[in-house]
Amino acid sequence: MKTTSELQFEKFLDENRLSFERVEEQQTPRPDYLVQIADAKVLFEVKEISEDENFTMEPLKVGSRTVGDHIRSKIAEARRQVQYGAKQGIPSVLVIYNNLDPLHLFGTEDHDFITAMYGEYTLLLDRESNKAVDYFQGRNQSLGAAKNTSFSAVGRLYPVRGKLGVTLFENAFAKVKLPFDALPSCFEVKKTEITRSQYV
Repeated sequence: MKTTSELQFEKFLDENRLSFERVEEQQTPRPDYLVQIADAKVLFEVKEISEDENFTMEPLKVGSRTVGDHIRSKIAEARRQVQYGAKQGIPSVLVIYNNLDPLHLFGTEDHDFITAMYGEYTLLLDRESNKAVDYFQGRNQSLGAAKNTSFSAVGRLYPVRGKLGVTLFENAFAKVKLPFDALPSCFEVKKTEITRSQYV
């Protein structure tokens, strides 16, 4: 039985005339879909956010949350499936669908992805002047030069103007790069440049 997120991802692929096939389940974990994009093949693992005690629809109640936690947990869940693709030399992407919030915001905004992937945004303050002297991505990053390099990108699947869209956040540390220049316009791409002052 397919999950809501899988059905929505297939709808996205169909809407954009992208050829795909389901990857057969085996004893070792594998991603869900193999998609043909131009001359490249890309593997996609699809996860959904469907529960959070801090968010209920009836009555509508939204509580506090830790920025990036939903995305961090999905990266941890998808790690073994994505590793399979990277070991084959195929770009491998985790796509997350927010089946919790009809507005597709709670836990899946841009800053949730960036914080989960690269760490908490941190300012370094000068004690004397009380002014910011540097900034960087700090603790709780899920990706790094020696951590989760199998992910080519992490993305968000969401409705936009009556259709479905995907925003991909590049993993700057990926060992198998996604061919971003070959991606059709149905994929919005957010590329990342890592500098020493931003990432420690």
